[in-house]
Amino acid sequence: MEGNSSAASSRSGVSVLQGTGMKCGRKKQSLAELEAIVRISAPLAAAYLAEIAMGITDMLFVGRLGGLELAAVGLASSVLFEVVIVAVGLVSIVTVLAAEARGAGSAEGVRHAVRQGFVVALGLGIAATIISVNLARVLALTGQDPAVVVLAERYLQAAAWSITPYLLFIVLRSFVSALSRAGSVMVVTVAAIAVNALFTYGLVFGALGMPALGVAGAGWAKTITVWLMLGALAVHTATSRNFRSFRLYASGLRIDRAVIKEIFRLGTPVAGIALLESGLFVAVSIFMGVLGASWLAANQIMFNVIATAFVIALAIGEATGVRVAHGVGAGAPRDVRRSALTGIGLGTFVMLISAGLLWLYPRQIVSIFLDASDAKNADVVTYAVVLAGIAAVFQLFDGLQAVASRALRGMKDTLVPLWIASIGYWLLGLLGGWVLCFALGYGARGLWWGLALGLIVTAVALVWRLMARTRIDYSAVNGRA
Repeated sequence: MEGNSSAASSRSGVSVLQGTGMKCGRKKQSLAELEAIVRISAPLAAAYLAEIAMGITDMLFVGRLGGLELAAVGLASSVLFEVVIVAVGLVSIVTVLAAEARGAGSAEGVRHAVRQGFVVALGLGIAATIISVNLARVLALTGQDPAVVVLAERYLQAAAWSITPYLLFIVLRSFVSALSRAGSVMVVTVAAIAVNALFTYGLVFGALGMPALGVAGAGWAKTITVWLMLGALAVHTATSRNFRSFRLYASGLRIDRAVIKEIFRLGTPVAGIALLESGLFVAVSIFMGVLGASWLAANQIMFNVIATAFVIALAIGEATGVRVAHGVGAGAPRDVRRSALTGIGLGTFVMLISAGLLWLYPRQIVSIFLDASDAKNADVVTYAVVLAGIAAVFQLFDGLQAVASRALRGMKDTLVPLWIASIGYWLLGLLGGWVLCFALGYGARGLWWGLALGLIVTAVALVWRLMARTRIDYSAVNGRA
């Protein structure tokens, strides 16, 4: 009996030690995964914020020309963005294909995916450029001020030539992100802020020995800057020992219709989601304009605030998608699940901080954009503070849906998220907001609560699908082991 008791105690002790060891091992793995996601997402977030900074720089310089010029460039930039976002959604799927190939240990697979991405980016870039140089004709049909349309056309005729190099840059960004080496993207994009400011100042006002081109100068500055960004990242990926072995720029290119077809198959729903989301916010802005200039100004202030936090969640989502795709390629379901949970956790943490700041310091945040002590701004400040409270509620869910949709993308799950976004963004978000705002008379608050409802439902549905798709049958896994 004593021997049996001793044996049982021994086995119990071993079991406890094994359990403790497994817990420690899982904790180390989770921390390593968190570090991996931060290592990818931090430079991407810096790059996204730098792109926002370039847009603000353009507005600051063009605004000195006059209100008409500022309106024209703002309008032209908005419609140009809608064209570009579709193409970016398509080519961004290269990240998933390259990360999955890397997870499978196939350097050739990474190279092949990226090179086919170049082909797709070039074709889309040419088509988007042709569309963009003719966008002013479309604007004229919408009843815009003819003077604004003329100025917008000057900007578009120059800025349209930035689309092709930007899409090629996105493919290279996908490549370095898939290899968890996105630091070069941050360096290039942050440096581009100064380059863009230099050329915008020179070409808009005719300074620094450059011709004075007005609003067209802002468009050409954008084009020049993007070409330089592409050149810098291309040189880096061609010469760095971290990328040299992939031989991206080796002579000879075999067009693989199967891979190109897969890029379009997976990327088209991604482009659709991006278009639905950006279209939702554009539509909300249009409805807010109907409610009055002060509400529209407050709306634009809060959109700029939440966009700054959103791009951080977006970067976390991109990194999570890379890690998920890597786990899929390696055939490691536990790693896929761990990556998804870590990304969701990190995204939640970041957006809770943002939501907390909006909830606690709305007036101070609004004061960054205008003088809150000026009596003529009183209505805008009051309205913006009201919207900040609603934004604090949906900010968390906006970040969650960004992370979850990109994690699902890493599993090549793009069609169902498109349907979820269609229902959440437009049926619940936009239609629900319109009903609350106009039919039920709740005004701007109702419109924004509709927006919140759409984002909350979309986030919950996407996270639920992600958890379902990454659920592990541990008995089957252990049985195979």
